[in-house]
Amino acid sequence: MCMLDTTDGALMMALYTNKAFSRDVVAILYYSIVLTGITVFVACFIGIIQLLLLVQNATQGHGGFWDGVEAIGEHYDIIGGCICGLFLLVGLGSVIVYRPWRRRMDKRAVRQRIQRAQGEGEEQRLPDAQA
Repeated sequence: MCMLDTTDGALMMALYTNKAFSRDVVAILYYSIVLTGITVFVACFIGIIQLLLLVQNATQGHGGFWDGVEAIGEHYDIIGGCICGLFLLVGLGSVIVYRPWRRRMDKRAVRQRIQRAQGEGEEQRLPDAQA
């Protein structure tokens, strides 16, 4: 887990100091949100597992659910590998998705600017038409 946190911090630092991204605030925000989202998800997942293990130990819970919780608690090595894989998959996916998403957002912004400009032009013409 410590290695994962260190890798996450290194990725964030590389993101903030990268010359290509330093001029693109949207890219920095996009990748910050992606990395922070993954980190929050993983932290909540691990926290829930730890909480359930504490409850299971305190209540000596038995049954299918508690057996599953105990099995998950015994296999943190597999969970850690899955978390690393998740970081890789989501990271690569976000790199692939960024450019099409950015083009779509830029087109939407241009359309909104044109609509606002047309709306302002109509507002300016209305008083002239009434006079």
